Amino acid sequence: MSTHDHRDEFTRSWGRDGPRVAAYVRRHVPSADIQDVVAETFLQAWRRWDDVPEPPIAWLIGAARKVVGNHRRAAGRRTALTDRLVLLSSAAAAADDAGVVAAERQEALRVLAALPDEQREALLLLAWDGLTTAEAAAVVGIRSGTLRVRAHRARQALERGAGDRPLHVRPPRAWP
Repeated sequence: MSTHDHRDEFTRSWGRDGPRVAAYVRRHVPSADIQDVVAETFLQAWRRWDDVPEPPIAWLIGAARKVVGNHRRAAGRRTALTDRLVLLSSAAAAADDAGVVAAERQEALRVLAALPDEQREALLLLAWDGLTTAEAAAVVGIRSGTLRVRAHRARQALERGAGDRPLHVRPPRAWP
């Protein structure tokens, strides 16, 4: 692939996949750090563009996951339940047409934030980031069957946490 083609495909990926990577990162780092983490993720992609598969979204989210981990370690930051709730709440800012009562939304986010990290991550990669089971499993570095089990357990926990009320946690916006 020529340098020009390389640059064009990378630029298309930035425009197409950048918002999805940013949405993933938004759930894991404070808003002031989102641009830095996304930039570092795409810098890594640029350096290894010939090794990045098509479509690149699963690879990019996997790389972002590692950058987030490095970012947390470098900052010495330990995310507690309340920190995760704040991040999830800001990432799930209700749209005008969401029709979700604020109290229900907060309860849904509380239950979601209380899930074990690996279950919450599996569920959000599938439901929020729109990845396939295989793509989500590749991001986390596990088998597809293991990811399916984690997502299933997360859904069960959400249903138990909701009691007889359905939980309505929707992504911040639809992806093109």
